[in-house]
Amino acid sequence: MNKKLIWGTVAALVVVVAGVVITLQANAHQKTNQAKKEQSMSGMNMSSDSMKMSSSSTMQMKMDGKLPEGLATAQDPKYKVGQEITLKATHMANMKNAKGTVAAAYDTKLYAVDYMPTNGGSMVKDHKWLTMIDFTDKMAHKVGDEVTLDSDHMAGMQGAKAKIVQVENGPAYAVNYQPTNGGQKVMNHLYLAQDEIEARN
Repeated sequence: MNKKLIWGTVAALVVVVAGVVITLQANAHQKTNQAKKEQSMSGMNMSSDSMKMSSSSTMQMKMDGKLPEGLATAQDPKYKVGQEITLKATHMANMKNAKGTVAAAYDTKLYAVDYMPTNGGSMVKDHKWLTMIDFTDKMAHKVGDEVTLDSDHMAGMQGAKAKIVQVENGPAYAVNYQPTNGGQKVMNHLYLAQDEIEARN
């Protein structure tokens, strides 16, 4: 009788232990699957973010452009090379009220254009500013003229078809400036019109 009781107790314990083990394994498997699912979703989010960054970067300007060749230097510009200035333009995000310096001043007309980027995306409206050396024909133009762009100011601009929508007299200023959001300093930004900058005391 005692033996039967002992064996019965042992059998019951074995069943209980087996049940606990099976439950633990099931929970572990469930957690593993959940972790894999979360990792997969994280990967999808990262891919989505990367795509967004790539997409937005196609419309970003160059942060360290070179000064152009082939433009006549302005002889007596209102703002001299090296002069400290404040930017009033809103061409780019974080440009308005940014502190900067004049990098160069050129005796040339300024052109605003609408163009379709060659790397996809929507039509860019009223892009400011370009000069005649940014056109494949290197010629002066008037509002309404259609041109082909020979410029890499922005990604997708080189070779793009464009229409002149505004023409302004120079000088055309190249500037260095610190974006108002504290981002990377922009060197040799092309271009600003004279009424888009002011002297900084």
